[in-house]
Amino acid sequence: MTLRCLTAASLLALATSPALAQSDDQPALMGYALGNDGATLLVMADLENPSEVMAQELSTPLDAIAFRPVTGDLLGYTNGMVVTIDPMSGEMTDLGADVMEDAMVADGAMVGFDFNNAIDAVRVVSSAGDNLVYFPEGFGDNDERANSLRRFTDLFYADGDANEGTTPMVFANAYTNAIAGMVASGTAQFALDAETDALVTLANNDGTLGTVAPVTVDGTEADLSGMGGFDIVSPEEGTDMAYAILQMEGSDSAGLYRIDLATGEATMMADLGMGGFTGFAVSMSGM
Repeated sequence: MTLRCLTAASLLALATSPALAQSDDQPALMGYALGNDGATLLVMADLENPSEVMAQELSTPLDAIAFRPVTGDLLGYTNGMVVTIDPMSGEMTDLGADVMEDAMVADGAMVGFDFNNAIDAVRVVSSAGDNLVYFPEGFGDNDERANSLRRFTDLFYADGDANEGTTPMVFANAYTNAIAGMVASGTAQFALDAETDALVTLANNDGTLGTVAPVTVDGTEADLSGMGGFDIVSPEEGTDMAYAILQMEGSDSAGLYRIDLATGEATMMADLGMGGFTGFAVSMSGM
């Protein structure tokens, strides 16, 4: 699907989209999305009411973004490069990752990118089945993998799974227990598959997918286009709030959704008034 350019009209539509009211006991959240083939970072000051949207042009287009819970840094990925991003200016700093010879994503694939907060490393998956990990500087105790990007087993559905034998098109992933400022005692990885239109689990380096449930909206199974993104934010261990930007096949506009990790139910928070998003991240305000 062709990405739509950000125009004054599309930004206005995003800024004035209706949203669900924020509950009193829910922390304030900020949203970050990639548009324009990854060349523009959109910053939503309040995810629950996206009335303030700031657009930052990036010097290099990115395939995906993710927050590093331990440090609060916003990281970006494009083939062969991992960067930190200043969300208030769009300035990027290349981390100089050592990319192993086979640790590249297939050309044209959609990319999912999120931190495993139990080990403080970020997983890169793609709609072409790629399964990589970036181990950041400072990973482990003199670990030789620090600041390197490495390939692991390609994605596949487990034997006996409802989607066994289907070639997946995973375009987004997210980990539970994404707690700001600390590593978690454990975490689980979820992902979205545009081939099966399902919420799935992903067994890290093993690449094994397990179907949780079809993604549904208002009780109807969704037809995911593979555009958008997915993230989980956790105010405390065991409390996980999942969000996604989803664009359905045949639609020019994406929506912002809450995702139920047990059922796959997607509840629309706002029609974003534009399409073509290729990355998404969420953080608590002040993180």
